[in-house]
Amino acid sequence: MARINAVSFHEYPSIEEICLKIRKSGFDSIEISRPPFYDQLTTCGTRAMFARWLADLGLTMYGFDAWVEVDPYTAEAATLNSFQEAIEFAADLNLGMIITHDGWKRNLGDRRPSECLAVLIPYFQKLCDRAAQADLEVVIEPHPDTLSMEDEFAIDLIDGVNRPNLGLVYDCCHYGVGHPHDYLKSIERLGRRIRHVHFSDGDRSTYALHLPLGEGSLDLKGLVAALKQVGFSGTMTNDLYHCPLLEHAARHNVERIRQIEKELQLSNLSCRAR
Repeated sequence: MARINAVSFHEYPSIEEICLKIRKSGFDSIEISRPPFYDQLTTCGTRAMFARWLADLGLTMYGFDAWVEVDPYTAEAATLNSFQEAIEFAADLNLGMIITHDGWKRNLGDRRPSECLAVLIPYFQKLCDRAAQADLEVVIEPHPDTLSMEDEFAIDLIDGVNRPNLGLVYDCCHYGVGHPHDYLKSIERLGRRIRHVHFSDGDRSTYALHLPLGEGSLDLKGLVAALKQVGFSGTMTNDLYHCPLLEHAARHNVERIRQIEKELQLSNLSCRAR
């Protein structure tokens, strides 16, 4: 059951158009994004209406890319309040998982990594506990400009929070840029902490350029083999964020994504039953 993330199509203003394009491309499931879905589905009633329409269209949903601005250093209460709203949205749509990050390096000032951990660990404990009440997982997506892109920091953070509903996103494009020479080694190091994968190709140099499979320089077979090696059993989404030819790329990718799910034996885990 192949899934694609709706955030790839975020420049389209109509959520109806996005879903129709995704279905037409051959995908069966979508990972919901903040723009424009959260911004337009503002009530329980509109969310329920959307869920019924999406099911009639033949699409399921799993995962919410929350896009909350993370600042537990100077605005923890405001950040948690924003996440509470995201949790309620994800719970209404039975999305199962919220995707976030650990804060951009540009906002850290002169804080050392150890000082950041001292703030982030209790912050994520609070966030995970709130999410658990709504039966939601929380996954942190490392980017080249977050501390979690450093494997040791990510491990210390996940293990320090020590919550069963917390894990990491392995985004192939981001790791290709953040670890251009050892992105496969990161999978081995992170191991069981990887709960979700954003699968794409990339050029290992351009930030957030998620390419169609085979159009970049990533070792795609090596990525699948490395995920197998660590016993990855989570969920996977095709990511095409910033790809200039979205519909072409989605049609190009869909069968290969199904094949990769089969290789990783993820078919029964790829989406929640509606």
